[in-house]
Amino acid sequence: MSVAKNGRVSIVIPTFNRAGMLRRAIDSALAQTIPCEVVVCDHGSSDGTPAVAQSYGDRVTYVRRPRDHGVHFAWLDGIMAASGEFIHINFDDDSIAPTFIERCLELMADDVAFAFTKALVVQEGSGKVTDCLFGGMGDSGVHPVGRFMAFQIKSLVSPGAMLLRKADILRALFMGRLPFARHEYRGVGPDWLMPALASLDRPKFAFVDEPLAVFSAHEGSITTDALGDKKKKKALRDAYQAARFYYVMERLNRNILVRLLWICYFLLYQNIGRVRYGVGRFLRDRAGWR
Repeated sequence: MSVAKNGRVSIVIPTFNRAGMLRRAIDSALAQTIPCEVVVCDHGSSDGTPAVAQSYGDRVTYVRRPRDHGVHFAWLDGIMAASGEFIHINFDDDSIAPTFIERCLELMADDVAFAFTKALVVQEGSGKVTDCLFGGMGDSGVHPVGRFMAFQIKSLVSPGAMLLRKADILRALFMGRLPFARHEYRGVGPDWLMPALASLDRPKFAFVDEPLAVFSAHEGSITTDALGDKKKKKALRDAYQAARFYYVMERLNRNILVRLLWICYFLLYQNIGRVRYGVGRFLRDRAGWR
């Protein structure tokens, strides 16, 4: 069943010291062909960011914290402030076409985990298009979620090109530091987990075969910065690998046979002392009886 008619959408823009780019992100959010709530979450900016956000008046919900608590918590803070059932995370250096939300929302349904579009990578300053991401998913429409995960397990579809349910985003963000993870890098991990965990609950995903998201390539971007430094690139890769490992463990945990094995192991571990005592007593009794 389609949820397009009743689904309320919030566009959340986490930001930090990018006053020069923020206006473009806000303008693209306000220019959507269907009404959307726009939330700007600013953790500790020391430039003109507050003035930019406040210049929009009540058209934008502005959440400001005096201290920067990191990327992860800025996302979480902004999404907690949003009232929509569906959320698009629009990074402060990116933008979306006016029909982005409309085209994604019209494909959402109860059995659809999320929707996304292709994205253009544009060089900041020159405006040159250097890449088009997230293609090869087929025609616009709804597809089995396994097709998406076959791509996601080897790569990443950024939430900057996605529409997700608020509940699914919060589940990934509240994870915090992943269990058993040994690697972290600037909030990386939850962005990969958002659609991956959602795919465990719904059998389909929606794809719009149009480049309706625009990612800015510049020196200050997390990805561009990491790719130019071997140590940072490795940290980025390791953090995503930890997210993939957690997803695999979560998927296995939903398998009934695996759950039964865990239960058996737990019961055996809890009762191994009693078993040893019982076996020892039985052997002693047998020896005494003889």
